[in-house]
Amino acid sequence: MSTKRRARRAGTTGSPALEYLGLIRKRMQAIRREMPALTKMGEKMAGELLAGGALFAPPVASFWRNEFSGRAGGLMAIRHRPWSQPRHSHDVCYFALPRADRWDDRAEEQLRTLVKTRAQLFAVGRPDELGGRADPARFAAFTGGVPDAQGLYAYGEHRPLAPLRLFELMVRGWVTAGEMIGAATRAGKMPIVYMSVWFEGSSVRNASMLKWNNLREPRLMSVFHENMYIPPMEAGRVGGEFLDFLEGLAGTLESQADLLAAAGRWLADAWRAHKRIWTVLVGHSYPEILDFPSQHRERDYPVAWGRSMSNLAKAFPRGLGAGDVGLHLGYGPVNVPAARGLLRRGVRLIHTTPYGPMADMRPHRNFLWFDLPWRPGDGTVDVPGYGVRVLPGSSSAQTMAFFAILCEMAERMGWR
Repeated sequence: MSTKRRARRAGTTGSPALEYLGLIRKRMQAIRREMPALTKMGEKMAGELLAGGALFAPPVASFWRNEFSGRAGGLMAIRHRPWSQPRHSHDVCYFALPRADRWDDRAEEQLRTLVKTRAQLFAVGRPDELGGRADPARFAAFTGGVPDAQGLYAYGEHRPLAPLRLFELMVRGWVTAGEMIGAATRAGKMPIVYMSVWFEGSSVRNASMLKWNNLREPRLMSVFHENMYIPPMEAGRVGGEFLDFLEGLAGTLESQADLLAAAGRWLADAWRAHKRIWTVLVGHSYPEILDFPSQHRERDYPVAWGRSMSNLAKAFPRGLGAGDVGLHLGYGPVNVPAARGLLRRGVRLIHTTPYGPMADMRPHRNFLWFDLPWRPGDGTVDVPGYGVRVLPGSSSAQTMAFFAILCEMAERMGWR
């Protein structure tokens, strides 16, 4: 269905946020149906790594290296250029493809370089998104995904304004990684997974996985624990439980449709009054995942983006003032003094973190809290016998929440 037609539907169902979340649910159902193919892809990846291959996350789509690397609940042994190069036939390069109309010289050069290696190429995306830049037969597997045009609303060059593809990139990417972890346990091995740096003792635990020496740097690590037994997890379990978790979050957001509508109304009011809308999604993917062209200007998108910063005292510019809106999807506990300071300046603050509201944060007419309870520490799936949950859910959760709010704004602005 076209973007324009879906936009009209959003205006007639009573809740643009619920319309968007309904589409997200359908996409998760589609991913479940395709779980056998994603499991097979994960098994292929595990087979190469178990045969001695190294794991790489090249930034063909620039956001992916940040989304997949250095993540709590993600794999630790990911290597990067220029310190390490994929050289061997068992090496695994796992990367996302850019949107069809957002390939640039950097992305094309990255792809050309990878194709010339002996490594196994696994892509988050569809073969047709290569656009003839490489032979799909050179790839070990693709995750598949939804076409670029599916989504809701339109604003300028952003068609759709609320795409489904971004959510699918993250979910299919992590589901496949989870199925790789499960396949490894069936072969008697457990990949080394990061513990969140927000947890006490995590720095010491994570550092202990490195292979220390004074001969060279960086100090690498094995993909797998050397001496650890994890009961084998059946095919589809890790990816399925990840989807279970995200479906639960979608339900939590759906139950707060009135709050999402209020947030969208605040954004629309600020836009009409020519006030600033400053957005921070704390994590690894935003705004890079939006693939803004190099000539992009701030007003080319409905909101301005700040860098990832969980501390409210540092997340917003000092010039943000009366009538401006701060949208902050955080990672750590609420900084109550900083929140009160923003409210004293007249900023309308839309805020959430997985830790929930603080007891001493009193209600305020310019403070809008909604629940987005992805788990502190980010990992979502328990692995029996392992001390760290796997598969981070924060980016997927924030994508659902942000675009649900943006749909509410777009409906009020008439952006078809």
